[in-house]
Amino acid sequence: MTDAKFWAAADRHLVRYGTTFSPRIIARAQGSYIYDEQDRAILDFTSGQMSAVLGHGHPDIVATVTEAVTTLDHLYSGMLSRPVVNSATALAATLPAELQKVLLLSTGAESNEAAIKLAKLYTGKFEVVSFDRSWHGMTSGASAATYSSGRRGYGPAMPGNLSLPTPNAYRSPFRRPDGSYDWKAELDYGFAVVDAQSVGSLAACIIEPILSSGGIIDPPQGYLAALADKCRQREMLLIVDEAQTGLGRTGTMYAFERDGIVPDILTLSKLSAPAFQWPRW
Repeated sequence: MTDAKFWAAADRHLVRYGTTFSPRIIARAQGSYIYDEQDRAILDFTSGQMSAVLGHGHPDIVATVTEAVTTLDHLYSGMLSRPVVNSATALAATLPAELQKVLLLSTGAESNEAAIKLAKLYTGKFEVVSFDRSWHGMTSGASAATYSSGRRGYGPAMPGNLSLPTPNAYRSPFRRPDGSYDWKAELDYGFAVVDAQSVGSLAACIIEPILSSGGIIDPPQGYLAALADKCRQREMLLIVDEAQTGLGRTGTMYAFERDGIVPDILTLSKLSAPAFQWPRW
């Protein structure tokens, strides 16, 4: 297929949300680089955020995937194999003692969907709080808790979704007399607004410990601990979405460790698995 036919076919058959496609045809990837059809090496600053944390074509991953698709590529969810149990055990070993139950899924959005449904089922309530610059996925429940983009034009979202001000130290209007960021006042105000809107059915608060699509926003030290206290006071679960921060991406194994908290439910990707505990209020 010529380049002209390739781009014509792409334009005719592919749907792209957000930005346009890069005007290069990518042929292969290896290590930290992708290569176009002219074999130009391009340092990949994108996929480490997503699924290629260890680079492209890592030999251990290639060997593991090859063995899996050769010997045991798919099972009905009611059946178990040793790799499933071994993976859950290994993942649990990296987590606090409270987070030992694992649900293995396919994508980050699916992981967040499961976490939200678990919270609703456990609490018997339905309202979900998330940051007003959040990104949790494109499926119905996850997108209803997403505010950074993708809300216009689709009609009503899932009922019961409420927003909380994003703790952005550079843009927040909440300031002390000396001009410093007053995140505690902002958090108090945010939950006062949530309480005013709530119908008394707060099930969960889902947050990214570092917001991604919302602008790479890092909440101040202590914020997550204070947020966890707000959730406990209302007997709602705290879900921490670490799709883009977990598994060593921020220096600790999980970003929530910085504030010394343990969420009720943790979601990960692209090892997509909610890990959860039964809350004790």
